[in-house]
Amino acid sequence: MSAPQDLDGLSPTQLRDLVVLLLGKVAALERLVGEQRAEIARLKGLKGPPDIKPSGMETATDPAKLDRREKRMRRGKVRPRVSVEDRVLKIAAPAGSRFKGYETYLLQDLVVSVRAIRYLRERWVTPDGRSIVRAVTRGDQGTLWP
Repeated sequence: MSAPQDLDGLSPTQLRDLVVLLLGKVAALERLVGEQRAEIARLKGLKGPPDIKPSGMETATDPAKLDRREKRMRRGKVRPRVSVEDRVLKIAAPAGSRFKGYETYLLQDLVVSVRAIRYLRERWVTPDGRSIVRAVTRGDQGTLWP
């Protein structure tokens, strides 16, 4: 239907029909423009409208459900710490030897409780360049070794 030349000569029902027709055309054109804008944005690689998700506040007001299968945070396996006892093992060094510190030797045994002894064995360097280190003997170990 083409637009009439004289709008003043139309009856109120004809004007109402014309307004309804024009509103339908405007809605169709707005829908077409929205589709074209979305297509242009897609082709340009622009972001679309944001995807807004519900906040979850509605479920936060509900009472908590107790699930028997729910895993609880627990402590890991407890490993007891062992105190280390230090014993110095001396050695008879030849005259003129230089003391070079200690060499560690750790011995662990399980009796009723854990006991660890760290032997600090003397190390010496003789004047001729040899290194001497005190050996660990059965008398040094006490009850740890048979």
